[in-house]
Amino acid sequence: MTASTSGGPVRVVGPFPPPMHGAARVTADVAERLAGRSARPLVRVDTNDDAGLARRLVRLVRGLLVVLVGAPGRGSLYVGGAGGELVWYQALLVLLARVTRRPAAYHHHNYSYLHERSAAMAALVRCGGPRLVHVVLGDVMAARLQELYPGAARVLTCSNAGLMSPVPPGDAPVGGAFVLGHLSNLSLEKGLADVVASLDRALDAGLDARLLLAGPCSSPEAQALVDDVVRRHPDRVAAPGRLDGPAVDAFYRDIDLFVFPSTYVNEAEPLVVLDALRHGVPAVAYDTGCLQELVEPGHLVRVGDDLPAAVVEAVRGAGPDDAERARRRFEQRRDAALVAHEQLLEVLAPR
Repeated sequence: MTASTSGGPVRVVGPFPPPMHGAARVTADVAERLAGRSARPLVRVDTNDDAGLARRLVRLVRGLLVVLVGAPGRGSLYVGGAGGELVWYQALLVLLARVTRRPAAYHHHNYSYLHERSAAMAALVRCGGPRLVHVVLGDVMAARLQELYPGAARVLTCSNAGLMSPVPPGDAPVGGAFVLGHLSNLSLEKGLADVVASLDRALDAGLDARLLLAGPCSSPEAQALVDDVVRRHPDRVAAPGRLDGPAVDAFYRDIDLFVFPSTYVNEAEPLVVLDALRHGVPAVAYDTGCLQELVEPGHLVRVGDDLPAAVVEAVRGAGPDDAERARRRFEQRRDAALVAHEQLLEVLAPR
């Protein structure tokens, strides 16, 4: 996948933190790796949607100008993929890179256009042409992309696990209740009701279970649901709100099973599930995006089926090897991702 950039600048167009979310974290990491790789100048264009409309439009126009500036054949382009209407704009970016003969990579973070064929993504694939490198998060995502968009000829699988470092095993827990955990922007769309129902079902089954709910509530409805479960089970539920830094690591150390019942249409390879695995915490989740590659078959639930029942069975069947299997699953994915990262950097800034 090596292509010459003739020493020109590397243009990175995508969301940068703040605010911090999965796609922004990936874009920032790629930019940092590119900046440390060679003396080529790095041009960043932030398309994060935290700004007002006018400011965001200025950013988008600047992105177009950044790709147009410079002699044909010089430099390269990296685009942090989006969803919705912004894909049309990104199609124009990769078209400009193609006509100016710049190597380009498009990093897919979104699964919405893989549930069914999207006119915007079809246009982007056509505009990028056979030389555009499509970076996806898992093998299932690669297969689906090429099934719906056969023009995506160059596909590189690069898991977000490459962003993370392994966590050494800690001391084994000494008895106590089995702790279910959920970390997210707490919302009904991310499955908060199923998380609460999982605790209720476990307690109804006579299991000694607790629930640790972390993250800010995204709506009054979510807050009401959290308040209700805390009121009903004051000794069984903790809801500390938003966590940062070391508190996130402590969250994963304190739980035994990560519950991720998201049916969010954009869900691809959730960083929170990867984070759970690297801490040795298995997950129960709905089968969306790339989660079939992260979650053990017995813990993967078809959307529409009974996820709380699967949580109860996971608690009953928990064993001493669960943590090691979770870590091994993460580390295998990370090892493959580090190789793919190097291939991506070689496309954009060959040594």
